[in-house]
Amino acid sequence: MPAVPRARSRRGAARPSVSAWIAAASAATALALPAPYLLEGPGPAIDVLGEADGHPVLTVDGASRADPGEGALDMTTVMVSGPPTGSTSVLELASALVDPRRDTTPRELVYPTGVSADQVSESNAGAMTASQDLATAAALHELGRDYGRGLAVREFAPDSPARDVLRAGDEVLAAGGTPVDDVAALRSAVDAAGPGPVALRVLRDGVETDVEVPVRAAPEGAGQAWQIGVFLETVYDFPVDVEISLEDIGGPSAGTMFALAVLERLTPGAMTGGAHIAGTGTITEEGQVGPIGGIAQKVRGAADAGAAVFLAPAANCADLDGRVPEGIAVYAVDTLTTARGVVEAVGRGETLDGVPTCG
Repeated sequence: MPAVPRARSRRGAARPSVSAWIAAASAATALALPAPYLLEGPGPAIDVLGEADGHPVLTVDGASRADPGEGALDMTTVMVSGPPTGSTSVLELASALVDPRRDTTPRELVYPTGVSADQVSESNAGAMTASQDLATAAALHELGRDYGRGLAVREFAPDSPARDVLRAGDEVLAAGGTPVDDVAALRSAVDAAGPGPVALRVLRDGVETDVEVPVRAAPEGAGQAWQIGVFLETVYDFPVDVEISLEDIGGPSAGTMFALAVLERLTPGAMTGGAHIAGTGTITEEGQVGPIGGIAQKVRGAADAGAAVFLAPAANCADLDGRVPEGIAVYAVDTLTTARGVVEAVGRGETLDGVPTCG
């Protein structure tokens, strides 16, 4: 007689205990908790000689040419997530720690406590705008072309003695009867005048005006004895009009690539010779290339985009030890002159001698 199958009793089946459920829920909650870390990964590479969202990234009114040929000069970016502009969970942090393409950084090493997302966005936007002006100045400096520069009042420090005399947007032309076009010259004039007021000539709404600005003692460690309590910005008068159209990208690190693109527009011939070149680095008015953050992610992003050559700030070279992907050569550059020389040599298909490599 065949055996009749019986329904298996569930009385002896193992059930998760209440404590097990609590432990699982606690673990899941812990993994979802925010962690005070920034995560950095490769971002998109953008050809500053090409287009973005259907518009030219960089245009130069007054340039000798508009067509860069078949080559590309990519500015590189980093995808950053975490506070204060977002959040990083413990799970995301754990994943990034084992991902060689990403780095983790404690938030407090980048953003002081209390800094908001809006403040970060505003700071990045301002740095991007400043880098564009510096890139144009550096390119013109490299070509030996003249341009004008000056100082303008951006905003006032709390309880500034100058608040009732100066206005935001005033361009400082002279201090103590001496023309000034940089902060160092103005500081010297203020120190020489203290404790009395300093005589300034400013350009306001197109009219030159003489004003007497009170000064106050500077706090210890300020590097000067007296101050007028204003924040200044450099303003330029360029012989060419450079426009850069990029959205949702901030910071100063594209300055070197912007300067190279302006050079390309202002000189005859296709500087890249058809080569695909990427890079990064801040730039000064005199053409000094400065270090940036996220260099490993930027090189990786450039390699992913197909660049064969990368221009890295010399000060970042040590950060690339063992982190350069195959198929891309990274050259260390410390000046715009060196960066331009690398681009032109690569464009001519020449072997580069004398320029150190990274990685």
